[in-house]
Amino acid sequence: MGQFKNKIFSLLTILSLSFIAQAHDMESTPSIKEIESTPIHIEFKSYGFYSVIDYTFMTNINKGTFDDQYGLNGLTAIAGFQWRTGAAAGLGFSYLNDANKSFSQIPIFIEFRSHFLRSRVSPYTAIQAGYSIPFGSVNSNTEYIKIDKGGLTIGLEIGARIALRRKFAVNVFAGYQAFSLTMERGINSVNTNRAPELYHNIKGGFGICF
Repeated sequence: MGQFKNKIFSLLTILSLSFIAQAHDMESTPSIKEIESTPIHIEFKSYGFYSVIDYTFMTNINKGTFDDQYGLNGLTAIAGFQWRTGAAAGLGFSYLNDANKSFSQIPIFIEFRSHFLRSRVSPYTAIQAGYSIPFGSVNSNTEYIKIDKGGLTIGLEIGARIALRRKFAVNVFAGYQAFSLTMERGINSVNTNRAPELYHNIKGGFGICF
């Protein structure tokens, strides 16, 4: 009789421990709703070749002898290599046009880019330096202005990259761009002045990374 009671007690003990273990597993296992509501972590690739295509808008903020107010807009394309999260370098160019084509130009530049977080949304900075090639001019029967020679350009961007996939993201940015250009001014198609001038611009834009 005593052995029978011991066997019953042992069996109940085993069943109790098994029930407790199953209950613990159920508590630690997330439900389907919890899985669906948990945000998926997406991290943009942090190594290898990358490309950026942006729409860029610039507005002139010069306050000097000549009040040349203009707006430049166009596309910027960059291709480069990223060797770690915070370090990338690339080569790029922009196609920028203004309403009367007096300041239309194609800057060609090298870029150094840094991303600061290994997360879905990462702030970044970019420094650009290169040479801007002019195209187009305005010559009329009255006063005219055009870029006689291109010149050096430097730019700074501060923005954010939002990863939608590991190899695809969108980005927004704002920044500053300077152009050192030789400008020609004249009246009735006759040159009256040709001199180097420095133009300061505030810029912004948005685009994609892949």
